[in-house]
Amino acid sequence: MFRSFRFCVLPLMLVFSAVLFAQTDEEVQQEAMRKLQTRMDELRAQMAEIQSELNAIHGTNLPRTGSIESTPPPPSSLPQLTPEQREEAAGKATSQHQTFNEDEQDAPRLYNAPLEPEEPGFFLLPGTRTMLRLNGSIRTDFIYDPRISVLSDAFVPSSIPIPSISGPGNFIASIRGSRAMADFLIPVGEHGAARTFIQLDFVGPNGTTAPRLRHFYAQLDNILVGQTFTNFMDPDAFADTLDTQGANSGVSARVPQARYSFGLGGGASAYVSVEVPASSIGFSIAGTAATATTPAPDGTFRVRNEWERGHIQLASVFRDLGVKLPNGFHESAFGWGLNGTGGLEVHGQDNVVVGIAYGHGISRYMADTGGLDLDAAPKSTTDLSLRALPLFGAYGSYQHYWSSAVRSSATAGYVQLQNTAFQPANTYHKSTYSSLNLIWNPLGSLDLGAEFLYGRVKEKSGASANDPRFQITARYTFVKLHEKEEHAP
Repeated sequence: MFRSFRFCVLPLMLVFSAVLFAQTDEEVQQEAMRKLQTRMDELRAQMAEIQSELNAIHGTNLPRTGSIESTPPPPSSLPQLTPEQREEAAGKATSQHQTFNEDEQDAPRLYNAPLEPEEPGFFLLPGTRTMLRLNGSIRTDFIYDPRISVLSDAFVPSSIPIPSISGPGNFIASIRGSRAMADFLIPVGEHGAARTFIQLDFVGPNGTTAPRLRHFYAQLDNILVGQTFTNFMDPDAFADTLDTQGANSGVSARVPQARYSFGLGGGASAYVSVEVPASSIGFSIAGTAATATTPAPDGTFRVRNEWERGHIQLASVFRDLGVKLPNGFHESAFGWGLNGTGGLEVHGQDNVVVGIAYGHGISRYMADTGGLDLDAAPKSTTDLSLRALPLFGAYGSYQHYWSSAVRSSATAGYVQLQNTAFQPANTYHKSTYSSLNLIWNPLGSLDLGAEFLYGRVKEKSGASANDPRFQITARYTFVKLHEKEEHAP
């Protein structure tokens, strides 16, 4: 019996020992795992501490190398402007004013303030603090001139031939108004942001679609260098036209410059710039052409005031115009100009924009006379002293919204140049411009529009000609904040 008990107990003891050994081994493994987990937690805490120190140095969380964040940049990386600064840079009415060519989006602003406070479309470049927005548009203009077949895709009344050319109508199509752009923002401490903006279109020479540089400028705080709209103009007061040229009497030029801006408080601001000179002068004496010279850069100064329902601006330019005559003598004349512009909301989204410019020797800045070499001319065939030619231009445009997606604009413009006795009879004297359109945003980034234009030009001799034009435009914008996205929670 004892032997039977011994044989029963012995296997039980072996099983019990095996169980105890297994439990001991499991406890050892669990203890090792706890130690590893503790070590991992310590490493994570150290990494968090290091990341916190990096954030304190850089002021923002940096994306991991090789990653692109799909969410907007953290608010701390955006320019921090006060409501007063934003109002000075672009008030409510200015921010909401809409034109088909969207030049107001490209214009530099006081404090580098964006028109859209949330900076839609920007993303952080991997491993940097630089924000980038890529944008652009593809458009096709279908244009029909019923009477003239020599005009380009931009409607410029001064280019209407005199005498009128009768003949069959002419149809053209163009993509030259398409654009591509890149917008960079770099946070720079208390200065908000440094902005670098580059934009190309495809208005090459002689009607080609070669790329053309429109804007290439950089602005830190309120100091700007590069090529952009002249300080003498106001892109926020442009008429809403499908035609890429716009009103004949609008001051419109993009020039290399250095500019400084400063706020005056209460919605007011001031801007001063030194810009590339270009004496647009061309004439001949006894068959020999005179040579235009640029003795000094152009200087500009403007003041501006923003308020809830609109803005008003007064800009001035001062010029030193020069020319070397075929006989070797040098003549010069002082040029100057004033340009008053503004925009006003009149009812709901409906608004009016206007512009009035007058000066001596400012034809290079005017849309209809730029490139015609009419800044200055000799007074007469017997008196070759140079005279800066007086020029007057005015335009107005009313924009009406039929709905949030459909709008129309009616625009009229007038330009007149005072000629000298020296200039030949076929020299440009004055022109008129008018347009009426309907623009529809059926969905998203697609815009469609139809426009009727009419222009008339008159020479010094009194001879004149006119031309109507019909245009249909379709455009697709690469990046656009859709209305449903604007109101999304």
